[in-house]
Amino acid sequence: MEIIEIVVLTLQVGLSAVFLYFGMSKILLSAEQIAKKVSWAHDYSERTLKVFGFLEVIGALGLILPYQLDLFSILTPMAATGLAMMMGGSIGVHLKRDEISMILINIVIIFLLAGVGFHTLLNIFEVQL
Repeated sequence: MEIIEIVVLTLQVGLSAVFLYFGMSKILLSAEQIAKKVSWAHDYSERTLKVFGFLEVIGALGLILPYQLDLFSILTPMAATGLAMMMGGSIGVHLKRDEISMILINIVIIFLLAGVGFHTLLNIFEVQL
């Protein structure tokens, strides 16, 4: 296994773990409990928070399982794109709230997701750079 493969696998596992943790937190905790952890939770209904959590969990699973199981591998870059879009939306929320440090974290996550998505897409179509 090449070094780049190890790096991408590590990113997939790490990003999946982060999105799975935060997604499951949104699904399992009440809106009040979520609001204790993040300041923006009061801006959304409990149902909307649950939908955000569900999308994060589905994205986390899609980020690693299809490509690693070699089953509908195209779903991995699609999941990375979807999660990057969610992070783009969260940048808008943090901009409204003047939470600049959170915006920087979201930008880093978007770049990591783009790297995973781009690399898996190249491997799926067997493109050599």
